Amino acid sequence: TLISRGKFAQLLADNRSFTPEEQALFDASAENAYESFRNKAAESRGMSVETMQEVAQGRVWTGKAALERGLVDALGGVNRAIAIVKQMAEIPDDE
Repeated sequence: TLISRGKFAQLLADNRSFTPEEQALFDASAENAYESFRNKAAESRGMSVETMQEVAQGRVWTGKAALERGLVDALGGVNRAIAIVKQMAEIPDDE
């Protein structure tokens, strides 16, 4: 027995499928999240939203492909990212 309260309280319950209304809510929420991310990414990359949509299209890119498309500044892992941020913040390498 599942006890819940509220129209969408069981939205993510794993023991049943979405109702049509829940599916519509979930789809709209996912679309809103994607558009918000895309718009913020476009702004941070200095791209128009239209250009970002043409390039990204909600895809997952390899690092090299993302670099070629202007979606990232550099390739590397966490250590490279920290080094870049330290340089931008004018923090000595040894700190």
